[in-house]
Amino acid sequence: MRLQLKFSTFLIVALIIFTIINPLASLDILALLIIAFAILYKIFGDYIVLVFLALRPMVDYWRDVTIFSNSFITFNINAGLSLILFLWSAYFLLSHYRYWKNLPLKWVWGAFLAWCVISFVYSYDHSATITETLKATNLFTLFAAAFVLQKKYGEKAERYFWYALLGGAVIPLLLAFYQLLSRTGLTIDSVPNRIYGTFAHPNILATYALLLFMVIAHEIVIKKNRWVSEHRELTAAAIGVLLAAIAFTYTRIAWIGLAFFLLAIGLIFYRRLAVYSLAATVALYLLFFPLNNFLKVYFNYNLQSIHIVARLTARNEEADSIQWRADVFNKIIPLWLQRPVIGYGYGSFPKLWDDNKGVQNIWDSTSEAHNDYLKVGFEVGVIGLALFLSIFITLFVRQARYGLTHRWKNAVFLISIAVYLILSVSDNMLHHTPVIWWLWALWGKWSAEQS
Repeated sequence: MRLQLKFSTFLIVALIIFTIINPLASLDILALLIIAFAILYKIFGDYIVLVFLALRPMVDYWRDVTIFSNSFITFNINAGLSLILFLWSAYFLLSHYRYWKNLPLKWVWGAFLAWCVISFVYSYDHSATITETLKATNLFTLFAAAFVLQKKYGEKAERYFWYALLGGAVIPLLLAFYQLLSRTGLTIDSVPNRIYGTFAHPNILATYALLLFMVIAHEIVIKKNRWVSEHRELTAAAIGVLLAAIAFTYTRIAWIGLAFFLLAIGLIFYRRLAVYSLAATVALYLLFFPLNNFLKVYFNYNLQSIHIVARLTARNEEADSIQWRADVFNKIIPLWLQRPVIGYGYGSFPKLWDDNKGVQNIWDSTSEAHNDYLKVGFEVGVIGLALFLSIFITLFVRQARYGLTHRWKNAVFLISIAVYLILSVSDNMLHHTPVIWWLWALWGKWSAEQS
């Protein structure tokens, strides 16, 4: 204890000296991150990775706070967290190399990351290639670190995972509901008051809440968690909060992911209820339009004046991003076909799109593909896309085989892979760092439990 106090005192003194002599004030943020990490590591030891996971959702909104920038690279606060996580993960995994023998996916992940590194040689945007390759590496190291923690500490690690997951969700969800009640959410695509919590975009909050919902479902349906069953009211309240968060982000791809998850879980464990619910949903949807027409004609009331109903049932050019996504796809394909095998370098899509989108899209401030398969294929070609998909195919096939022989005890794990692949069709999941950090960590933890 005395040694930890002396070490912390030394770091505080070092920070004060650095901030006095440092001519670049923005670097003080990076120094503070390093000092905070060192102190937290002394306190939490190997579990420091869970601190990273808990903190990341709370700071996403400030991802554009720049620590330093030059003509080659921009280094923001979240990049600082990613770099520190990368360095710690490298140290942690090297010091636990004996666990690597049983670590899943190491070869397919290694092949994809190696191809991303090679793409730096011919990349259209070298700084983006460095940044995005680092982000992709962090996904694998989080998977590996969570796997090692679970194997090494067992039930103790599982308990701390819960603390980090639920503790890190409190502030984002509280702020989201403040935005809902105070009507201070964002107006996007003519939809007002889309809540976003501490995230940079409502879509990230939606997928984060969906992830939390799947984890709670895992504890209820698969693990039969005693604490959850003994606190049913609290569990029901948590589920209600998460469903409301998903609903009032107005993120349709998250709604689709939720519907797919519920249907898949239902067909495995509650087949009759799932079939009846699906039939009722289809019937309600078909009845909605004649009912709404009746209300408009006889009562001059349009149900589609309710924003959430309109988002579910209406299509209009201003609020509908489907046509926009199709337009981006159609315009990027000719560029892709010029270099279909190797692409333009990992992470290069935004810069290349901005430089080639033409005057008809000059108004469009978005520089993202909103489709991870298009993004990866465009950046690292069909070779890179095949390697990227092989990661998920390997993981999915592995879980499908396990499920067949273990009465689907990994059903949530297996379905969460499919949900992620669905979300990636219409969103920038590779840029939803707070979500995919947690997702890959949980996949690593669940993989360790099975092995």
